[in-house]
Amino acid sequence: MTSFDRLRFDDSQESPKIEGSRISAIQIYEMHILRGLTVNELAEKFEALDIKDIKQAISYCVSHPDDVRKQATSPLTVDVVERQSKSREPTSA
Repeated sequence: MTSFDRLRFDDSQESPKIEGSRISAIQIYEMHILRGLTVNELAEKFEALDIKDIKQAISYCVSHPDDVRKQATSPLTVDVVERQSKSREPTSA
């Protein structure tokens, strides 16, 4: 199981924020998917974040597709996360 120790969860229905920032995991994920920004490019764009923060945000979204479906700003984001989450599911023999 992946640890999301760099993400801050609260009681709201919002995507978790990256610790020490107001940037949500879904914001990072959508910039990665929709704009094609790499992890390194995102780290350069958001100087307060490091690569580990960004990787955790993306990993959280891929492993929590229901949260992404609820909060995504683009149907393309939902399509991508559903394909990614299906590819992570174990296959039965």
